[in-house]
Amino acid sequence: MNPQSEKLIAGLKSDSADTRYAAWVSAAAADPEVAPELGKLLVAPQPGVRKAADEALKKLVHSEGRQSGGARRAAVVKGLLGLTAQDRPKWVRTVALRHLSTIGGDEAVAPVAKILLEPELQEEAVFCLERIPGAASDKALMAAAGEVKDNFKPRILAALGHRRTAAAAPMCAAAMTSSNLEIAMAGMKALARIGRNPGSHPKPPEFDSLSRFQQHEFTDSALRYAEGMVEQGAVDEAIGLYKGALERSDEHLQCAAIIGLAKTNSPRAAALIEPLLNSGQRNVRITANKVWPAVKPKA
Repeated sequence: MNPQSEKLIAGLKSDSADTRYAAWVSAAAADPEVAPELGKLLVAPQPGVRKAADEALKKLVHSEGRQSGGARRAAVVKGLLGLTAQDRPKWVRTVALRHLSTIGGDEAVAPVAKILLEPELQEEAVFCLERIPGAASDKALMAAAGEVKDNFKPRILAALGHRRTAAAAPMCAAAMTSSNLEIAMAGMKALARIGRNPGSHPKPPEFDSLSRFQQHEFTDSALRYAEGMVEQGAVDEAIGLYKGALERSDEHLQCAAIIGLAKTNSPRAAALIEPLLNSGQRNVRITANKVWPAVKPKA
């Protein structure tokens, strides 16, 4: 290490709290070569040293987070990737993955994707990939869905849903047909978030076989997916889903369906809303009357 890096590390190791503080405050301008040493100090015996190293690494990473690229940022990412190696302590790898989620790019995807197969750190790895933008992360998550154990597949599907990965729509639709209910529901929720037609008509889980909470998730997902269909111009498919929600007894689902139907600007939607103008359920009646002026057929 260069003399400045050695001075920083010595300061972080100091018995003096003021010296440690001064060292970590200066770490934003440190040479990325200090990353391996900072990793070692993250698990130092002294709590004060661990704290100082953690803050110094944050300073180093955040100083590059404001930059869109460059050799220095690449060096910081390389240093963090080194801290994710299997021979590093679990906590060091965890911290590195969390930082990579903020500044990592395509170069970080493959190394992080390998960690998806490690049960102890796969949650940290999927969180990291979920936050790294770009097609490389999408592809890595989609590939992992076929490699991880069943108990982790719902988390992978959730990540794809959160990213709204259009290419994953067929995969999510296929997951909906799984005999594993957790996977099936995760596939349904992910497809709803993506909001894209998967090119097939998969059969979702049987509604009556679900718990009360899962039934809410089922209907909420159907409504979310319907909204996506409206955005894509697939109005007929959306109306069919909204009609299903209207058949449920829950007021909030019926109200959500009414609002969704109103956005379709369709005569079919108006025909479904009109009977609800006099609904016995107060909130449903109020919601229907609010949207009716915008959807009623023109005289």
